[in-house]
Amino acid sequence: MFDLERDIGSWCDHLRLSGKLDEVDVIELENHLREQIDELIENGLSEDEAFLISVKRLGNVNMISEEYSKVNTNALWKQLLVDPVVTGAKKQNRRDIFLVVLFSMVAGTVAKIPTLFGIEMGSYVYFKNISFYILPLIALFFVIRHDLNKKLIWYVTGFFVLTGVIINLYPSYSPNHTEILTAIHLPMMLWLVTGVAYLGDKWRNNKGRMNFIRFTGESVIYGSLIMLGLIVLMMFIMMIFESISIDVESFVENYFFIYGGCAAAMITVYLVETKKSVVENFAPVLAKIFSPLFLITMVIFLMVIVITGNSPFVERNFLIGFDLMLVLVLGMVLYTISARNMYDKINIFDYLNAALIFIAIIVDSVALSAILFRLSEYGISPNKLAALGENILLLVNLAALLWLYVRYFMSKIEFEKIEVWQTHYLTVYAAWMAIVVFVFPIIFRFN
Repeated sequence: MFDLERDIGSWCDHLRLSGKLDEVDVIELENHLREQIDELIENGLSEDEAFLISVKRLGNVNMISEEYSKVNTNALWKQLLVDPVVTGAKKQNRRDIFLVVLFSMVAGTVAKIPTLFGIEMGSYVYFKNISFYILPLIALFFVIRHDLNKKLIWYVTGFFVLTGVIINLYPSYSPNHTEILTAIHLPMMLWLVTGVAYLGDKWRNNKGRMNFIRFTGESVIYGSLIMLGLIVLMMFIMMIFESISIDVESFVENYFFIYGGCAAAMITVYLVETKKSVVENFAPVLAKIFSPLFLITMVIFLMVIVITGNSPFVERNFLIGFDLMLVLVLGMVLYTISARNMYDKINIFDYLNAALIFIAIIVDSVALSAILFRLSEYGISPNKLAALGENILLLVNLAALLWLYVRYFMSKIEFEKIEVWQTHYLTVYAAWMAIVVFVFPIIFRFN
């Protein structure tokens, strides 16, 4: 039996697997296909007839790429057009691999430079600047690969340089709370800036931002696997050399780990970016696996708290840990949203995601009440104020997502509204991180 949504999904997957169109372009072409199908159905054709005629009108992948580039040249890579594409793609792939190797070596060397001036790797200063060792080079990789316009290049470069100058001109006094907060929030803020380099002219586009969220989720997953492999390799190196009475621990810690870590970051973005046709098909599978697991874990956790009466929120360290857990849960929610086709019908995984959001709201509300209690008991501090702001932002984000899901289940809005809300809310997170990085040190006198 003919299933229109299934066949449209298969057609879109075929475009993705070709590797010739990015996700934003596939979605736009899908919209064109649907418009033609709707028009033909209104004229009396059946769904299967309308689908076949519309697909025939759009043509094969090569025809689509060539015609689409005439009206949307900035959205396609130059190697997409005709048969010479294969040679061009191979050349670009070799260039990308060369850049990955070069930038990995540069990043590792830059990360070693502070130690030459007596700055220890475990110091606050080193930790605070860790973002600048690799993220500018990742941004440069995107700039070169996506052929960014000069205006955006200046904006991204200027932000990195200005931020680096400001945070290193700021003094820091014991107990260094604001410096630690800067070190924690700066990578997230600069990653969003790196997203501008990744998206180029599409950085204001909702679909583009959602694509970056999906890219971020895939990078975390693949990066974790690569880092796990790196750690196993490190242990193997130390073990085999120890068997012949040669101590390589110092080399592994001071060189292999640094250069290997930088290489792992560059390889991750390279794999996720260049293999996006495979990754984007894998994303929904990962979301469907992990979303229920996160939900089950959160429900069991709340049940144990209620049954045992043991609350971790009275302890400061546990409270920090649960804030990080909430960020992780929100990341899982966003990854699930980004991996979903907005034209899919409501399914069980939509309800699971909404349930996960509901449970996260309960946890966030309890954590927020604990933070307010600590503020009233022990007064204001940089850490508590930062935690308060972040919990409020998370609560607003989660509550709005749940409300939009309810409206979606009631068929009052399209799923696209959920994506639009979330992509716009990224700006709020970026603004808060900038406040913590730039304003908090001044307010709390660099303590």
